[in-house]
Amino acid sequence: MKHDLRSYLADLEAAGEILHIKKEVDVLKNVGGLAWQAENYMGKAPMFENVKGYPGWKVLSYLNGSRRRLAFGIGTTPEKFIPTWRELLQKGLTPTKMVGNAPCQEVVWTGDQVDLSKLPIHKHSYLCAGPYIGGGLGIVKDPDTGIRNVSLHRHQIKGKDKMGVMMVEGRHMDLIRRKWDALNKPCPIAIAIGHHGALYLAANWTMSYGVDEMELAGTLLGEPVEMVKCKTIDMEVPADAEVVIEGLIQPNQRELEGPFAEHTGYARAGSGQNPWLKVTAITMRKDALFYDLQGGRPISESQILDGMPMEVVLFDRLKDVGSWVDLKDVVALPSAGGSHILVIKMTPHLDGQARLVLMAALAHQYIHTKVAIAVDDDVDPHNEKELWWSISTRVNPAKDIFIVPDTLGHPLDASLELVTPPGHAPGVRVGSKMGIDATKPPTRLAEARAHFERAMPNGLYEYLLKDFIG
Repeated sequence: MKHDLRSYLADLEAAGEILHIKKEVDVLKNVGGLAWQAENYMGKAPMFENVKGYPGWKVLSYLNGSRRRLAFGIGTTPEKFIPTWRELLQKGLTPTKMVGNAPCQEVVWTGDQVDLSKLPIHKHSYLCAGPYIGGGLGIVKDPDTGIRNVSLHRHQIKGKDKMGVMMVEGRHMDLIRRKWDALNKPCPIAIAIGHHGALYLAANWTMSYGVDEMELAGTLLGEPVEMVKCKTIDMEVPADAEVVIEGLIQPNQRELEGPFAEHTGYARAGSGQNPWLKVTAITMRKDALFYDLQGGRPISESQILDGMPMEVVLFDRLKDVGSWVDLKDVVALPSAGGSHILVIKMTPHLDGQARLVLMAALAHQYIHTKVAIAVDDDVDPHNEKELWWSISTRVNPAKDIFIVPDTLGHPLDASLELVTPPGHAPGVRVGSKMGIDATKPPTRLAEARAHFERAMPNGLYEYLLKDFIG
């Protein structure tokens, strides 16, 4: 069976993950808030089936907004996500497959037909500058090699055929845009909206520069991603996407962009003079669904998507630190601004081993992480109540906490000092990082370790409550 947004949606429907909302909603007034409530109060991804001013459209959000749903994307469970992902990576990349006709081009708007206001794009937060596309897979090509890069960026709607875009300085898409700027030529970009969860996972996975994320997506799906040529630019897009926006990023031009509800839960960082693009075509399915990834107040989709791929990278990085680490799990806390806090579950064997792991967790290719916490093998790192219990009962602040000053931080973390000139977007920020050792003493100190054995309720493991009720 071909994998696309609809097959992914069918899997989520069967698992009871979708909340159908049939009353009329307004993309400029309440879709953002209702989507957040559906996930955070009911644990479901919303499908809005009656959108004011957009007859026939259905709007989806939070499809990738939980660990359960992202695990569906690669056919596993949250508990088995890391080992499953690692097994898939060992299979290598899967080349894409070109096709001549595609569902994403059943409807084509070009020239005067192009009008972004005809798409049900919503305003994410009270602070947003206006409607934003948050769930678009941005696809660009290196002008030297022709290799594609796929990543998620925010796109501000500025007019019927004009969009702003913020790129994190030094990341792959930004490097490619700079190459086009150096040539003083517009950078072709395609923004594919709505596809299988595996494509969103691939787009958030940091690989070596020059690796096509669509080939990783093919491995995650177990089949090549079918691609089709764009109508107005030299670019290929996923044939089974719901909506595609084709455009040209204008060379060496910037203008005010933002604010936007980012993964940190704040909106103003990243705002400023950012690139913009002119839309040259909009294509879509005849009965297209519109998917918009929700940012802003935790827990948002962007915080989940940021964190889970990072966990795999760090698991591989940390398991060999200090020559021998009994690593159990790595968790990027979704409620902490999307991977700004990492929790590492491990069994320390030697003095100082936990600190080595914490330092490695604070220095890696992702610049999000600000705080790393090590917990022992009797603590569930996914359970924040357990995390706080471990910190409150196993941490001597003077001994078990350390701070590293003057470190490069994430440009959207407004708590850090901005060291670039005002108006330079997204900016460079410098701050500090903190490690917290909330583990028990090393295993070689068996007697000291025994003092931290948890006093669990009597009979907890032998008797089940369900056998005593009903």
